[in-house]
Amino acid sequence: MTITRKFFFIQLLIALILVTGMYLFVQWSFDRGFIRYIDEHENQLAESLVIELSAIYAEDGGWDKLAAFPERWLQLVTSSVGLPLTGDRLRHRAERLMENGWPPRHLPHPPAGLPQPFEWRTRLLDAEQRMIYGPRDQPLRELELRPIKNPDGKVVGYLGVERESAMFSAARDLQFSRQQNKAYFVIAVIMLLISAGIAMPLAQRFVDPIKKLTLATRKLASGDYSPRIDHQTNDELGQLARDFNELALTLSQNESLRRRWVADISHELRTPLTVLLGEIDALRDGVYELDRNSLNSLHQEAQLLSRLVNDLYELSMSDIGALDYHKVPVDLGAAARDVLEGLTQAFEDKSIQMETAGLDESRTIVYADPDRIDQLLSNLLQNTLRYTDDGGRVRLTLARKGDLVRLQLEDSAPGVTPAELPKLFDRLYRADSSRNRKSGGTGLGLAICKNIAEAHGGALKAESSALGGLSLTFELPLMKETPA
Repeated sequence: MTITRKFFFIQLLIALILVTGMYLFVQWSFDRGFIRYIDEHENQLAESLVIELSAIYAEDGGWDKLAAFPERWLQLVTSSVGLPLTGDRLRHRAERLMENGWPPRHLPHPPAGLPQPFEWRTRLLDAEQRMIYGPRDQPLRELELRPIKNPDGKVVGYLGVERESAMFSAARDLQFSRQQNKAYFVIAVIMLLISAGIAMPLAQRFVDPIKKLTLATRKLASGDYSPRIDHQTNDELGQLARDFNELALTLSQNESLRRRWVADISHELRTPLTVLLGEIDALRDGVYELDRNSLNSLHQEAQLLSRLVNDLYELSMSDIGALDYHKVPVDLGAAARDVLEGLTQAFEDKSIQMETAGLDESRTIVYADPDRIDQLLSNLLQNTLRYTDDGGRVRLTLARKGDLVRLQLEDSAPGVTPAELPKLFDRLYRADSSRNRKSGGTGLGLAICKNIAEAHGGALKAESSALGGLSLTFELPLMKETPA
């Protein structure tokens, strides 16, 4: 079963439950209200009739006059329900009342299942509960007696109202209730049909974005990252569509980066291999003699290729979190001094003036892997040595900043343009557009350094240097206590 059909049947089921519940509740409420209304209406009629009879008793001085004139009694009880008898009808009914007693026995009966009207069930009794108008043999237990009092509060008679039988009580509203039930049933059917008519297009409207998302996901899985979902709403489906579009864009960008990465690696590996094979072919063909210079050239290209492969391996291990880190308390200033001492001669060979500040002033203990920290510092200094012009300046500064220790390496010209600064940590990127390996290295050193810094909870950023070149700032959190 499709989602559209499921959603349609769920909505239809909800509508059916609501309509059925409403139908039953309205029917129950109407029945109870209707019966209560009839009871209250009859109570009001009886109370008003008691007041009238009390006034008649006071005016006549007893029940004799009322008992002698049945027309007066008929007019009284029929007027109480708003259907007063007059003229010939009154006289004719009075005559029959004298002949047959009260209530009349030969009047037309109400429809089957319905009780007799209120005026037919009314009886008049004197103070000793003797029947004045009503069947002489009717048991008093069948009557609901209401006392009739004179102005002094003395009971002078009773108004008796015949109680309805259980069947009449249950069936009193039967006919009207049946009519209402039919109307409710028709309304319920109409509401269900309307609900079904609304549920189907609503279900389709609800499911259409899901269908689009399903189709776009299949294209995404097949390698087509171009589909986008246009669903401009603020609900969960709208958020899902925006997330899908973001995912498709990210996958597309990653695919572009992957292709560029493969192309760059191919280029990086092909160039030293081409040079290496070319020199070997030249030696085989006798173009070059196999001497120390040619072997040194071959060794240099092989070293470059080996360094590139090693850097690629380390970078891939760092990306997947597989590099081993054995962290211990490390004095960052002492580590920087040790790495710098190993490169002092190389800086002197290029006549580069090295300035240091803060390396010996205070202990800056960090929790780090000493080998990885040495690798990071060595890469940074070698990068500076490789790019800084002969006769330039380099300044290495170590300082504490709150809970952090900051190591800043600045060099002189050449500098890096502001547009190139964010790209320095990209893989295989060199600011040198000629991509000359004699000066540019493999283009992976700074990317490896950034991964090492982040693995230690630190950061590495590049800025323009006040000396005219590049400034690389390495920050690490200070160790608060020695780990166990």
